[in-house]
Amino acid sequence: MKSLPTLLKIAQRKLDELGVEAARAGREVDELNQKVRGIRAREQQEIATAAANPNYAAMLPAYRLRVRWQLDEIGVQLRAKEAALAEIRERLSAAYIEKSKFEQLLEQMRVREDAERLAREQAMLDEVAINRAGGMDK
Repeated sequence: MKSLPTLLKIAQRKLDELGVEAARAGREVDELNQKVRGIRAREQQEIATAAANPNYAAMLPAYRLRVRWQLDEIGVQLRAKEAALAEIRERLSAAYIEKSKFEQLLEQMRVREDAERLAREQAMLDEVAINRAGGMDK
């Protein structure tokens, strides 16, 4: 049964591709989270600057509104990327289960082939023993 090893290789390749896809999506989620942290850190710096300089304090509400808008936009992107990552992880889990089934089938096939080989060898040894025993009777 040559097709089973081929199916296992295909399942492994699919698993590898999904792993790469999951890593890429995870990296994109991390990048968006870093962007959020950067925007929030910059906002805190601007708040501190505005507290020290009354000229900037008048512009702070408009700046914070813009920051909130940016964070909302990134939040939408982040939720979409996280949903995509969750879906990829589900497919990765299913692909792993599929690969495991092929591995189990291959192992069962190997055990069966070993048992058949041992049975043939034992039959040959039995036949040799019978032939020798039959030759001694004469």
